[in-house]
Amino acid sequence: MLTALRRKIRLGMQRTVLIAVLLAVGVFSYAFLNLKFCFKLMSHRSLNLMCQKFEKHEYSGSLCEELCGPQSSFDNFQCPLNDMKTILFTAEKNGDMYAVKLARHNDDELSWTNSKGEAIYPKIEEFHEIVKLHIILAYNVTLDDNMIRALVNQEISDDNSQQMVSFWRLFKDNNYMMGKLFDEESIFPAVLGSCGPYYATEGLEIVQSNPSIMQYLASNRLQRLKHALNIMEYIFRLDEMKPEPLKMCKMQVNRFGTTPERRLKYQSAEHIYVESQLDKRLSRGVKCHTNKDCHFHSCIGMCDEEHKACTHIQQNNNFQIFCEHVLLGGGTFQPGLLSGVRLSKPLQKLVKMCIQPPKEHQVPGRELAPNAQLALRIYNELKQLHQAAAAAAGSETPDEGQGQRGV
Repeated sequence: MLTALRRKIRLGMQRTVLIAVLLAVGVFSYAFLNLKFCFKLMSHRSLNLMCQKFEKHEYSGSLCEELCGPQSSFDNFQCPLNDMKTILFTAEKNGDMYAVKLARHNDDELSWTNSKGEAIYPKIEEFHEIVKLHIILAYNVTLDDNMIRALVNQEISDDNSQQMVSFWRLFKDNNYMMGKLFDEESIFPAVLGSCGPYYATEGLEIVQSNPSIMQYLASNRLQRLKHALNIMEYIFRLDEMKPEPLKMCKMQVNRFGTTPERRLKYQSAEHIYVESQLDKRLSRGVKCHTNKDCHFHSCIGMCDEEHKACTHIQQNNNFQIFCEHVLLGGGTFQPGLLSGVRLSKPLQKLVKMCIQPPKEHQVPGRELAPNAQLALRIYNELKQLHQAAAAAAGSETPDEGQGQRGV
């Protein structure tokens, strides 16, 4: 009888603990979903640190004054709706959404040591030249002195090495630099200001949330087809960039968003590179055993079997990545935009050719890269499918009647 009583007490305590744990998880989940609470708990310290550094004159920049000043016009501070790896928090200013980000750390020292063991930092004019050379080497873009001064758009005191170091961290951050260098092309969120290594970009309205099994069941086929067409048009724009095309090594549906003017942009340029820079990265002779050792995310390299080294340029391109990862996806639990959409046999064949292009449809020197003609055929097939779906649904779309995209 005593044993039975002990068992009842033990089971009762286990139930109590389980209920308490479930309640705690429920409360935390609800609080986490409350974005303002999330900001206070997780992101507010980033803002506090930024302002402390600004008060000590270690950080400089227009964003410092806007966020940390007594008359700040920012409000509605929240955690981001998605992409917490890139965005620290969001805030509104005059009704516009700002996304505040932090540049990545880099190991490239800006100073050197003299014979006395003292750290020596460059003068502001020397810093301009360092930035200019970095942009030429990393992006194949040449800027004149006035452009460099405009890029370094906040004053750096000659004797304030900490401010210079934080700016150097910005210029070594690919996401920040792509936004600044390609600002006029409007393909990435516009950079709206910086404070030390922190910077703000315009907020985007994400078009498509994370793909899920519900995508098979949801009646959003028309929206997904339209989104696929818009992404293809975006990729065509990347291929037309000057001085050379831009390559996406990560392409995720839930990173594409629109500005208030309804222009499609990609939320993060962290894994987007100019073609020559990416080719150098993939063919720099790293030791390898298989081709996978030479890949960089979705950008495919190739292992030289004889030398066991990565010596080949990128073998696929943006369209191959789009067809494989965006259109088809990764199966039931990672569906693509065409999941659950009945495709014509010609379109099915074209998508397969896009992922594994035959020789006559390859970009020269890139065995897994479909050429522009094949990409255009897929675009026009998707366009016809979208128009047929819109007609069946009895809806009118803004782009109907514009015809097919020409070769």
